[in-house]
Parts: sequence; structure tokens; C-alpha cells
Amino acid sequence: MGAALTFGISRSHAGHDLDAGAHLFADALATRLGRRIAVTVTPDYERLLDGLLVGGVSIAWMPPLLHVRAAMKGAPLACVSQRGGALAYRAALIVRGDSHRTSVRGLRGARAAWADPYSASGYLFPQLHLLAAGVDPRYDLAAERYYGSAAAACRAVADGDADVCAHYVSDRAGAARDERWKLAQLELRQSLGDHVGGELRILDVTDPIPPDGMVLAPPLDGRLQAAARDALLSLHDDDAGARALHTLVQAERLMPVTGDVVKIIARLRAHVPQG
Repeated sequence: MGAALTFGISRSHAGHDLDAGAHLFADALATRLGRRIAVTVTPDYERLLDGLLVGGVSIAWMPPLLHVRAAMKGAPLACVSQRGGALAYRAALIVRGDSHRTSVRGLRGARAAWADPYSASGYLFPQLHLLAAGVDPRYDLAAERYYGSAAAACRAVADGDADVCAHYVSDRAGAARDERWKLAQLELRQSLGDHVGGELRILDVTDPIPPDGMVLAPPLDGRLQAAARDALLSLHDDDAGARALHTLVQAERLMPVTGDVVKIIARLRAHVPQG
């Protein structure tokens, strides 16, 4: 095996057990790539980006806003996540099951629990959804607080410390409005566990969100970048890789970055802070 690489994720990602999932993913990728892969878990997305650009992180799992920012600084997007046959996903706006709030407009005066300022599903798209409904978060919400992850934000709502939060759901589940998002509710329970997910109710669902993906550090040479990309794209071909993808990324496979994907992602550039 060659020199060890480092796979990086952030605590801001959603999911039950990030550490175990990240190690499963790194082990499966190491087998495909023929290199040892260590794992680092950063406390937030900003430090994950720093690790990728400055050094220490070779491959990183990033949400769309962050991988757009990384690409603007020379870090290539290797592949994107596919869930339920779709590349896009959505965000569910969530309240407690016993909340009196029944519409997005009814969120005026609510205390919002957000994941991270670079989270598309845990912050940006819910904000845009509120604005489209005539609710300006800056003036109409009683408070806004970042909790570091979608799971922590959802726990705050379940515990009564906040009134609304957001969590990703699959595109298929989020689009099934006629069933009041029964599949999306099931996805929440699976992701958050019955103790938290069972206390929550979906209030509304956003428009589709461009996909998250795996990003490569700029210092990796071209040959290693190509090998890493091939290993990531074939990860679903064996049981260990498929299990790792499902456990960490909640995806069935990673897909190439096609021209259509680039067009979808390009729409996010206007929302990416410069610098």
C-alpha cells in the first residue's frame, strides 16, 4: 500500500453514528484504492474545508454549498450522492408533533434550530423556503441558533428548546405531498431514531436541493485523483462498500459529475460567501 490518505467529514453532517460510519466508509474505500485511509471528524464545515485546502484531509464528504466553495478554490468534486435513484434531495421543515403551528406562515415568532450556515438542507434551503412564503427569518423569527448538526437541531425541537428545525429527506419522499410525507416521516425516524423522530412532525418540504458529494484535495496528483474517483464510483459494487455508503451517506451509490450536475450545482454559486 502507498502512503496513507485521510478521509474527512464534519460533525455537522446528519446521522446516528458518524464515527462508525466514517470508519466503515474509509475501510471500504481503502480496499478499493489499495491505500490506508485514516479518518478525521472536524467540529464544523468551515474546518473541514480548511483541512481539505490547507492540508491534512485528502478526500472529504461535503454538502453542496461547501463543495461549491471548495471547487472555487481548486478542489475538484469527484462524485455526487444518489438516493432513491435521484441526485437531488430536499429539506423538511419540522415541528413537534403537538405543535400548534400548521403552516410555514405560522412560523412567525418561532425559535429556529439550524444545523450549520453551510448546510443546504439544515439552513439555506429552509431559509429560502421561509422567504418564499413571506416569512423573513431576520425579522419574523423570535430566535435563530446553530446547533452544529441536523440531528442536534432536531433534538432541540423534540426537547422543546426550539420550535422549528430542518432535516434532509429524499427527493421521492419529499415530493409525496398527497400522502402528507409519510415516507419522509419514516426516513426521519430511521435517521434520528424513534426517541427523537417519533416526537416530530413535518410541516412542509423545500424544493429539490443539488447533491452533496466527495471532494478531492488540490495537492493530490492527477493519477491519484483519478484512482480515488474510480474507487469512489465503484464503491457500491460489493457488500462492504454498499453497506458503508448506506451507513454514512444514506446513499445507494456515488455518481459521476455530469454536465447536468454541473448546471444544477452552478445555481448555488450566488449563495456561496466569497473569500
